[in-house]
Amino acid sequence: MKRMRYLTFSFLFLIFLLVFSVQKISEFRVEAQTSCTPPLYQGYPSACGSLTILWLNRDPISSISRFDIFRYGVKVGEAPANALSFSEPVGCGFGSSYTITQVMKSGATCSVTTTGNAPHTRPCDMCTAGQPVLNVVSSASYGSPVMAESLVTIFANPGETLTSITSSATSLPFPTSLGGTQITVEDIPAGLVYVSPTQINFLMPLVRPGYVNMVVTGSNGQRTQGIAFTGFNPSIFTANGSGKGVAAALVTSDGRTYQPIFDAYKNAVPISVGNGVTPNYLVLFGTAIRNQSSVQVKINGQNCKVVWSGAHPSMPGLDQINVELPQNLRGVGKSYLTVIVSGFSTNFPELLIGG
Repeated sequence: MKRMRYLTFSFLFLIFLLVFSVQKISEFRVEAQTSCTPPLYQGYPSACGSLTILWLNRDPISSISRFDIFRYGVKVGEAPANALSFSEPVGCGFGSSYTITQVMKSGATCSVTTTGNAPHTRPCDMCTAGQPVLNVVSSASYGSPVMAESLVTIFANPGETLTSITSSATSLPFPTSLGGTQITVEDIPAGLVYVSPTQINFLMPLVRPGYVNMVVTGSNGQRTQGIAFTGFNPSIFTANGSGKGVAAALVTSDGRTYQPIFDAYKNAVPISVGNGVTPNYLVLFGTAIRNQSSVQVKINGQNCKVVWSGAHPSMPGLDQINVELPQNLRGVGKSYLTVIVSGFSTNFPELLIGG
């Protein structure tokens, strides 16, 4: 059961070619509560002078009044109960510690403080020398920065066109040209997964951390040029392709038969934890996770046994984590996954655990 059976090429391509339509996390509807559970956080540099902190509330939205944001103990802003992020311009080379305080309608409060480790709370180490910053993000979480040898996405800016065709890779290794569409990063050709006028999914070449020069050449001679930020940013794929909602994961008991944990509409379906003799295993897929010193997985804050994690042997850029589902989570219902890779949190996918 160490690695289990790897997925077929066709199924893995479904993960890559998901419709990248962002969907909001549904609100919970319960009575106001007096307790408070600190939110989970992750932050990333959204550009060379701007910082964005993301978080996930673990209490029902209906019980939350607002979020107060502090930088080094000084309040710098507020966010409404249904918010998941806070941004502010801070300038290049800036690094700081932020505290996210969740304020309940009952008056109770709880907080979480960022670690201050780049890239969580540091926009960049150098400026762009006037070059435009391209909208390049992780294909799994839609977060920035992006890591070398991971699956990434570039979106066209409003009014711009990256290429004139829509096409997908159909074989491995990923081609460096699809219908004449090409991407180079530091003059290194990138393998292309999917190309369209507004979005291209590709494999980031092996480049240095920091900012890198990137050129997109379209099928009709279009040219999009600028820089992208590269750095450590582990991410987990979700079923709807947005980085939110149910994980694009499978469950198995024997490593031979697998069931997705979501339905045809990309909604979570109840999964079983199995039993003490034959437990069930969760198979997660992500990117920018391989070759790291530690991988931890928690469900609703409870540590889970990671059976194996690493690079998928045949799908470039794809990483896999196999997790044993704890028996005491039986029947907990809607749950959140926390994956911590070498001290850095991924996005926070969901799953539904039945009886």
